[in-house]
Amino acid sequence: MANYNKNIGLVVGGSVNAYFYRQNVISGDTLTVRVNNNHSGYNGWYGYVQTGSVTPSSHSNTSGSSYGLSPATGIVFTVTGGTYYNLVLTSYYSGSSAGQKYKTHHIFGTVTAGTTTYSLSAPSTIQEGTTGTVNISATNHTASLVYWSATPAADFSPDTGTDYVNSSGTGSFSLSPVSDNSTEGNETATIRLYSNSLRTIQIASTTTTITDQATGGSGGGSTGGGTTGGNTAQGIEVFSQSGTKIFGTDLRTQNLQYELSLTLAGGATSGTYAMADANDSTKCLITTLGYLTVSNSAQINTSSTGFSVTNTRSYQITFDILAFRIG
Repeated sequence: MANYNKNIGLVVGGSVNAYFYRQNVISGDTLTVRVNNNHSGYNGWYGYVQTGSVTPSSHSNTSGSSYGLSPATGIVFTVTGGTYYNLVLTSYYSGSSAGQKYKTHHIFGTVTAGTTTYSLSAPSTIQEGTTGTVNISATNHTASLVYWSATPAADFSPDTGTDYVNSSGTGSFSLSPVSDNSTEGNETATIRLYSNSLRTIQIASTTTTITDQATGGSGGGSTGGGTTGGNTAQGIEVFSQSGTKIFGTDLRTQNLQYELSLTLAGGATSGTYAMADANDSTKCLITTLGYLTVSNSAQINTSSTGFSVTNTRSYQITFDILAFRIG
């Protein structure tokens, strides 16, 4: 919004409309007003809104120099609506000579409605099977219904809806990613806001990240889902009649994190897939299937937070990737 600096000198006049200064504005614009009341030895002046919607509606000034513009920083008036405003400025000083005691001025103009804007604010992540709240904020808005959608549509229930944005310009709705009981890795979802029910006029958008639903442990180890058998070293242990362990496996922490089919151009690198400890071979195993092995066509790039795949050949290849957590 614009601000207009107005340095006003008051003059003698029998009517507040006798002297004026025009300033057309857009709703939300501000006027920073400094007044010289032209009374020697007195700095007081009074401003009030005669017509229109302006904040504050009045101001009584006693600060500043005794003769000159006051206050130095100005008084800020905000035009908040309507189609016309009139801000009257007056000063009366009994110590002035006859005919010079009452002085006036005013600022007036037309008011144009500001451009309506909308914005969406969503949680950075929403886990499958849970609900997140999306907030709507609007400026220069008339209370009305708006319409939203979320994509990919298959990941949400429901994936469309409506919401009422009140006269204060606020609203909210709930967004619920469905739980598909599969490990896919993080997905980016887009939320869009529309002004019409056909959803052809988009007025705002934002994104959020869908995270996989948390899964419990498996196997019978003390940190798995069972209550007996095993220990913190191995989830399943098989003993002979003599008590000698003949088999043990850490099934409670072995699980498939990703099953991917990636088509990469020659020399290209995929996006990064989130996976804690991906660079620790004692905890994670990431490999390719088929004849396109890590040694001759694919390069697995790992870090402590995830991995990506690089096609080391000069032509396009589709890789089948498996990523396991083994510890």
